[in-house]
Amino acid sequence: MMDRIEAAAARAPQRSRQLSHIALNIASLALPMAVAVAVVPGLIAQLGTERFGALALAWSLVGYFGWLDLGLGRALTHYLAQQETAGMARRQQAAMARRARATMAAIGLGVACVLLAATPWIVGAIDLNADVRGEAPLAWTLLALSVPLMMWSGCSSGALEARSRFVAVTAIRLPAGVLTFSVPWFVAQHTDDLRWVMCGLLLVRLATASGYAWLARAEFVSGHSIPAGRLRPLLQFGGWLTVTNVIGPVLSYFDRFVIAARLSMEDVTHYTVPFDALSRMPMLPIAMMGVLFPLLARAHGESVGTPAASASATPLLAFATRLMLGFWIPGMVLAVLLGPWLLRAWVGAEVAHASLPVWNWLAVGVVANGFAHIPFTLLQSAGRTDLIAKLHLCELVPYGIGLFWALGEWGIVGAAVAWAARVLVDAMALYTIAARLFAPSVGPLRRAAAWALGAAALLVLAGRWAAQYSIGEDGAPPSLPVVLVGASALVAWCAYHVMRLRSRA
Repeated sequence: MMDRIEAAAARAPQRSRQLSHIALNIASLALPMAVAVAVVPGLIAQLGTERFGALALAWSLVGYFGWLDLGLGRALTHYLAQQETAGMARRQQAAMARRARATMAAIGLGVACVLLAATPWIVGAIDLNADVRGEAPLAWTLLALSVPLMMWSGCSSGALEARSRFVAVTAIRLPAGVLTFSVPWFVAQHTDDLRWVMCGLLLVRLATASGYAWLARAEFVSGHSIPAGRLRPLLQFGGWLTVTNVIGPVLSYFDRFVIAARLSMEDVTHYTVPFDALSRMPMLPIAMMGVLFPLLARAHGESVGTPAASASATPLLAFATRLMLGFWIPGMVLAVLLGPWLLRAWVGAEVAHASLPVWNWLAVGVVANGFAHIPFTLLQSAGRTDLIAKLHLCELVPYGIGLFWALGEWGIVGAAVAWAARVLVDAMALYTIAARLFAPSVGPLRRAAAWALGAAALLVLAGRWAAQYSIGEDGAPPSLPVVLVGASALVAWCAYHVMRLRSRA
């Protein structure tokens, strides 16, 4: 008994740091999103729909080209965290980090050159008015120049995350995220010229890359040199991760193109509105596993796949599951219960009425996807990105067939059911693979998988209950006693799991 008390006391400071790092990660995701919501209406008003569309395209393309780094940023985090545990000298680690960063810079420059060479074709292919067409070539050039800076930033932030320096990462990521949206708004108050807006974004990228490089400078100082061939483990890890990053958006956004082809653009709107809102909700799982990824990689160390490695990871998995139970499930239940009123306040009663069934079914998939981050990150931390990529490849054809069938049977609600079913199957497959690969961690993995299925079933019931209330004629909410009982139950649930987190993982 005394040993357990002492062990819990020893874990308390570490758990407190982990919680603070997760909170910092959530802030770095949530605050830029809030700023975006606040400034987008003003940007549309100042720039006009065409220029804002070009800016939105720039935001999307910069994010997409970030996936073309061959996954080296994440791979470097994994490599440095593992080699720290394995006892590799810091100077040798720094030599590998320098080689990885040089490779990423070369890739970024190559992508930028391709974009610059394609500028006349890209600008000519987009339907723009004369004024915007005159601004587009230089604006696109400035956008292309930001790609190498972004890849450089990814390598520096990866090195910081490997050392669990999340305070330093947040010190750059949070203001950079806010400035990505606020700088275009500020520029738009003085001019609607797209070239100046893109220049502002390029300066934000330059400042971000410089800030990361300064904070991570100690991780790249080495007198050693590493041959290019030594990058093979990083490239293998990152290559499979790139496959996942390319397939992921296809699995997530393919359905809306099918809806547009088989139904109508109005149905695309009714489907996209709840999808875009719900897809931004998994901040807790993303922030949590971002913090735990380097810790799991260290737990594996040199003994990847051995009982000792997975046994060391077990407390982290239990901690992650407890966080999901305490905060993720209640948050998703609230999203479903309040769905009718949230949609009505946001997009009006007409769109809300058509979108509510889609909202309810997509929420089931989102909660399962949140739980899937646990085995997903465990497999990544063990270097098994190949298993994740192969699983996603296997899902493509069955999901496409199921989507076409469900869309024909039930319309956009069928598309939502097909997406939720695909995500739920994906989550269970990841749990099964992880449980077989890491036998000592099978207990926490099975419990997390059971909670994922239970949460999905709970959300189905909550959606049916919420659908009884209205988006109809008066939009009458449930009675006050029902609201108070439900709110009290959610508060008690969260409080219980917070107490468990304070006592043990």
